Amino acid sequence: MKGVGVCVLMVLAMAQLMVEPTNGFTCVDVAENLVQCVNYLTGADAKPVQGCCDGVKRVKGECTTTEEKRLACNCIKQAATRIHNIKDSAVTSLADACGAPLPFPVSTTFDCNS
Repeated sequence: MKGVGVCVLMVLAMAQLMVEPTNGFTCVDVAENLVQCVNYLTGADAKPVQGCCDGVKRVKGECTTTEEKRLACNCIKQAATRIHNIKDSAVTSLADACGAPLPFPVSTTFDCNS
């Protein structure tokens, strides 16, 4: 569990370096909203905790323009590549598991600019 905490801090630190403001919406915001999803994304939890789903819903609510959708997509994709032992199936199913489908496919391989 200690390793997961270190990983989360690293993701947040990396997100801070990739800040791209769009009406105040940044990669840091995305990372902070999704930090409670790490256990689900690595398979430590069978389903996402409520705090994770609340974060997914906040991210979804922030994605109103095409630019914001691309930003959120790229932020999620970049953060996912930095989480050790991430399960691609969990990344893909996260938004649906929270009952908050995002306006773009969540995948480590999706082209967010398409």
